[in-house]
Amino acid sequence: MTKEEMLLKVKSNLKLNDDTQDLAISDVIQDTCTYCNLQNRLPEEMEPIIRRKVKAIMDYEAANGAGYAKEIQSIKEGDGTITYAQTDGNTRATIYGLGREDKAQLRRFRRLKGYG
Repeated sequence: MTKEEMLLKVKSNLKLNDDTQDLAISDVIQDTCTYCNLQNRLPEEMEPIIRRKVKAIMDYEAANGAGYAKEIQSIKEGDGTITYAQTDGNTRATIYGLGREDKAQLRRFRRLKGYG
C-alpha cells in the first residue's frame, strides 16, 4: 500500500470528510516509515497503529489546543513552586512523536536500511 493509499484509508476509517488532518496523518505516516526504514510500500497491517496515533493527536488537540503549552504536574502557592510533567507519560512529545509503546508495536515492521 502506498503512502497516499494509507492516508485515504486512515481518513476513511476515522470518518474524516475534509482535509484538515491530512498534514497530521502524513506526518505520522512519514514518522513510521522513517522508523521502519520503509520507502515506497507500507504493510496494510500498519493502518491501525497509524490510525490510533492520529486519533490520539486529534484528541490531544481537542483537549489542549494546537499551540505549545508546557505541561504542569503541580503548582504550590506558598513559595511559588511549579513542577513540570516528565516526558515519559502522555505528554506532547509522546503524543506527536513516536513513543516507546509505538516503537514496540512498529518493531515487527522494521527493515534493514536499503531493503525497504
